[in-house]
Amino acid sequence: MIFFQKTKCFFPIFFCAAFFLISCNQKNAPEQISPASDEVVFLEKSNSVFEWFSITRDGFERIERPQKAPPVIKKPWTEALRISYMAQAAENSPLDLDAKSAPKIFALVNRLGVIAFGAEENKIFKDDSIFANRSAEKIVFMNGVPVISVYKNSFFNEKISAHEMFRPFLVQLAQDSGVFFPILTYENLALDEKTQVNDFCWNGTQWFCSTKSSDENETKFEYLKFRPETTLISISPEKNFLLIEESDEDEFRAQRRPHRFSYAPERVKELLENLPDDFNFYAECKIASGPTPREYLHGRVSSGAMRKATVQISDTWIAALFEDGTMFLNGALYGRKILNGGKPIALRLPKLPEGYVYSDFGISGTQFFAAWEESEFFKTGRAGFIKVDLGKILY
Repeated sequence: MIFFQKTKCFFPIFFCAAFFLISCNQKNAPEQISPASDEVVFLEKSNSVFEWFSITRDGFERIERPQKAPPVIKKPWTEALRISYMAQAAENSPLDLDAKSAPKIFALVNRLGVIAFGAEENKIFKDDSIFANRSAEKIVFMNGVPVISVYKNSFFNEKISAHEMFRPFLVQLAQDSGVFFPILTYENLALDEKTQVNDFCWNGTQWFCSTKSSDENETKFEYLKFRPETTLISISPEKNFLLIEESDEDEFRAQRRPHRFSYAPERVKELLENLPDDFNFYAECKIASGPTPREYLHGRVSSGAMRKATVQISDTWIAALFEDGTMFLNGALYGRKILNGGKPIALRLPKLPEGYVYSDFGISGTQFFAAWEESEFFKTGRAGFIKVDLGKILY
């Protein structure tokens, strides 16, 4: 049985303007950060410990350096072939088919599929029926299993078919078989063909969705929430066990609103405590095998350039990566001893060419993977990742 109501609301101008400012700053290549630490490990000086790869239609291929990747036509980042999100699995995760293996990283490749990065091997999982004509947004975890969200951006896909029979929203990857299958569709949410889920939040207990519909006169946002009556990954489009309820702009914004950095987890604050007080940055904090990331603002959006940091919080380590390649790491990598007496370490990834940025990252065992892309405002060109053997550098 489905209970369903929606509240209509016009575009939340202030909230979107702040998000737009942050997003635009994310797409501009910043100057390099100067860590306060006296000990900075420069990976550029140790090129034997890292390798460059570019994303291709078949998966990925090794390249000499990013600017040597095959040229591509720049496209809006929602439409480009790029790593859009990287999710870190926790230790003892059911995703690791070999119980003794290091936790994996799942890189969501827009318009392609998923790359599973591991300490020993990297594997690509593709499905054109799901990814070729849809944008892949993010990965969250439910009971240790990754759940992928996909959508069609109506702004860049004006000819979305009103007769499309298959409209997935959430998709699961069965890693043992390499098969993707939908667990929730737009039909399950009672959304028509003109409506898109433009943002969502899974807080570990409940799902919150913001939907968007447009016509010639106006753009409307509507809000809903649902709590699965059973484990979501056991749901199929044919068997719907959702209790869908009314939500509103305020409730949704409360879930997605960035928090002050003073409210960040202590491990995050300790990791970045050496950054200057007047340094403005935006931290997207992900927990291994966790729900939607929480965001924290250090400084004010209106006070100058807002740098972006991606933070991964794992069982035994925590790390943050800024777009210029400045990285902070604290703790112990999988199966290894604690680094630097328990104090944070600053690392500098190889400097990217002008117009390129680092975006997301993950660590499997002692193997570090970071996504990079050629970025111009809202468009993306070449894209790929760097693989770094931290074991050779730090142990």
